[in-house]
Amino acid sequence: MGASPSAPSPEQAESLRGGVDEACARAARAIGEADVLLLCTGAGFSADSGLAVYADVARVEAYAKRGLQYHDICQPHWLESEPELFWGFWGQCFNDYRSTPPHEGYAIIDGWADRWFRRTELAQKIRQKLQAPRGADGGGSEAESQAEQLPLEPYVVSDAAGAFFVFTSNVDAHHFDWFRACEIRECHGNTETYQCTRGCKGLWRAPLDFRFCVDATMLAPAGEPGAAIDAEAAEGAGAVMKSGGGEPPGGAAARPRLGHVRGGGRLTTLRHMPGPLAGAAGFGASPLKRASEANHPVCPSCGAPARPAILMFGDGGWLDLDEQEKRWFAWADAACSAAKDAQSGDRPLRAVVLEIGAGGNVPTVRRTSEDRLHRFGESGAMAKLIRVNPDLPLGDRDEYEPAGEKADCIISVMDGGLASLRRIDAALGALWPADPRQDGDRPGPRPGPRGRSGTPAWRGAGRGAGGAGPGRQGGRGSSAGPGRGRGRGRA
Repeated sequence: MGASPSAPSPEQAESLRGGVDEACARAARAIGEADVLLLCTGAGFSADSGLAVYADVARVEAYAKRGLQYHDICQPHWLESEPELFWGFWGQCFNDYRSTPPHEGYAIIDGWADRWFRRTELAQKIRQKLQAPRGADGGGSEAESQAEQLPLEPYVVSDAAGAFFVFTSNVDAHHFDWFRACEIRECHGNTETYQCTRGCKGLWRAPLDFRFCVDATMLAPAGEPGAAIDAEAAEGAGAVMKSGGGEPPGGAAARPRLGHVRGGGRLTTLRHMPGPLAGAAGFGASPLKRASEANHPVCPSCGAPARPAILMFGDGGWLDLDEQEKRWFAWADAACSAAKDAQSGDRPLRAVVLEIGAGGNVPTVRRTSEDRLHRFGESGAMAKLIRVNPDLPLGDRDEYEPAGEKADCIISVMDGGLASLRRIDAALGALWPADPRQDGDRPGPRPGPRGRSGTPAWRGAGRGAGGAGPGRQGGRGSSAGPGRGRGRGRA
């Protein structure tokens, strides 16, 4: 079993790229016939918004002069040794994410979720199971349940997910613009939530009117926050791409990087993350901290330095959002339970894992996608993984490799995320034109497309461990075992 994904050979890549339209058509049919949809996203999904990915995020002159790369900067020790550098990096990440709107793909997927996966009979059953008292499912005593609620949470979630959920390694919190808080699991945290560095429990949110002050050398000096980086003075280190997708400064070869992103204004900022609108404790001037140091957030409880609640490299102090993690595992269990229940019905439950932009630098998302595919299959579901990736679209685990016994469970789309989503959405519109009688509020399973022909999306995806089928064209992928697998930074 390999440790990381493998790219297709040149011949295989040519075949995969030439078959993108067919792959998107298969993906559309699978999604349109599915009962459950799990979206798994990595940094490639954010890249379509004009944000930087691993290779480019720290590719700025100020860091190059010091010989620093992303892996060097994305470490918590800088908060103590050089807080101006620490907050320069994370502060500019925060500013970049706040100023850049999520791309159209988020809205496309939200439309699918709202039409087909949030209001079905199955969605209601899953929701009811998640909202049942914990004690009813053997979740522990009343005292234990109360104890679990003691730590402070950055936002309160009162509803529950249906037949749709999101698992992401991205820390930009853009998923909250389109998806419900009860549907989101961020395995590495996000730049919107903060924690104490001296052991105070709980997380808190940044206010919506906050902005870090980062200078042209990519440092965040102690002082009043709010001043944006001067793009002209920065001369490329902090320049911002024009909204509308124009060429960034430096020519076509200049890719998004820290302080040099698309921007353009974010109109739906965190609309599904309940929380403070302005003036949150720990940001700006604090009674426990001098106003001159307000550009460096502090713990609102003890006044100690705060930090983003993000999993960094070499990070033993990260505080995960426990309630979010519990919602994720509870939903995954409920979806598999629904698959087991469906085995006594007229057809098995159909589940789709849609993975977009998950690379091999931090394989958490890829492992999770294949783990969920496997577990859906073990629960009796007919399961498919749609892997959208312009470089690594093949299965990783032995059984999901192109020659593996369950290769037909993988639909490989070798293209970018947004371009693929547009193709899939167009194909879905052709197969299932908008008709409220066939939307999510209609009880029972949706019928197949009427009067349409084509390769069935579920051929080879039988009951049991996700089904088996003939080998597919493509190169050998590496294999990653199942499990949660925490990575580091953005994936």
